[in-house]
Amino acid sequence: MLITTTPDITISATIGSPKMVIYGYAPSNSNVFLNSIGVSSYTQADNDGYYLFDAVYTYDFSYPEICVQAVDEKKRTTQPTCIPPLPAEKLIYEVGPIFLSPTISLSQNSVVKSEQAYVEGKTSPNKEVNIYIAKNENLKSFSLVDAVNAYYVPVFQSKSNSNGNFAFSLPTSDYSNYKIFVSSRFGDNLSAKSNTLTFVVTSKIESFLDRLLGFILKNKLLSIIILEILIVIILIFKLLKLTTRGKKDIQKQQMI
Repeated sequence: MLITTTPDITISATIGSPKMVIYGYAPSNSNVFLNSIGVSSYTQADNDGYYLFDAVYTYDFSYPEICVQAVDEKKRTTQPTCIPPLPAEKLIYEVGPIFLSPTISLSQNSVVKSEQAYVEGKTSPNKEVNIYIAKNENLKSFSLVDAVNAYYVPVFQSKSNSNGNFAFSLPTSDYSNYKIFVSSRFGDNLSAKSNTLTFVVTSKIESFLDRLLGFILKNKLLSIIILEILIVIILIFKLLKLTTRGKKDIQKQQMI
């Protein structure tokens, strides 16, 4: 008995002892977690990214909303993909395939103009990866979605290697703020979108000031000590200057 279907996920059910089977694809060899109220499980995706939860039970009259999320070996997470609540009854549900999003990370969040920076991530092996980038030159109108055409257009394409890893260079030729996310293609289906990351292309001076401010905020005690030392040095310098000036004045008076 077919319960419901979407372009990416099919939920079917047969009569039997109530349980749920969930399967799909995730970044290869990632840890895949299934979580909900009163329902929890864990498995590991294989080298091809395939994962399976073959016995998900509930002790209630219905399954709550269940979310599936993966974590790769670099502790990067996919976006959670959630299954809507379903009645338990005497049904065996088979849900899938659920294509989890790729994981991504930035080499740096603040990039000096024309310097090299990149995004890297992981998905299932040998998959097409679509990269979506939104550029913002006006912070007040920043949006990933165009005001007129509310859809995304991939700016770049890449492909994961045999281990599921992929990487690509970021655009750094223009001063601007950017938002970026990716998805991978499984045949005719796209995975869920990845987490959205933000990076800024800036000047060397702005980059230096940002790093200095970051250092000060992360090392408040050390920054206070350094500031106090600088103040002491300045006071000593002024004192020496006043002392030297006083000696010169005394010498002038003696000569008169």
